[in-house]
Amino acid sequence: MVTERKYWFKAKKGGLGWSTPLTWQGWLVYTAMFGGIAYAWISSASVGAKLLGVWAAVLVWLPVFWLFGEPLSGKRADRK
Repeated sequence: MVTERKYWFKAKKGGLGWSTPLTWQGWLVYTAMFGGIAYAWISSASVGAKLLGVWAAVLVWLPVFWLFGEPLSGKRADRK
């Protein structure tokens, strides 16, 4: 019995990365990531600290996108 894996994030058709969430877990991750970005942006005084907070939020959640998103390999080969 083989079960099909359900991905949380859809791979982008062009370029590298993931686009919209496909499940409620994906939407929860998006909400947490953008909430962290908003918190870093609002609570920091300097531009450097704001950018560091944005990068930190993205880097913390990147493994989740990688593990639970559609595979990225082969998507770029379709482009001409």
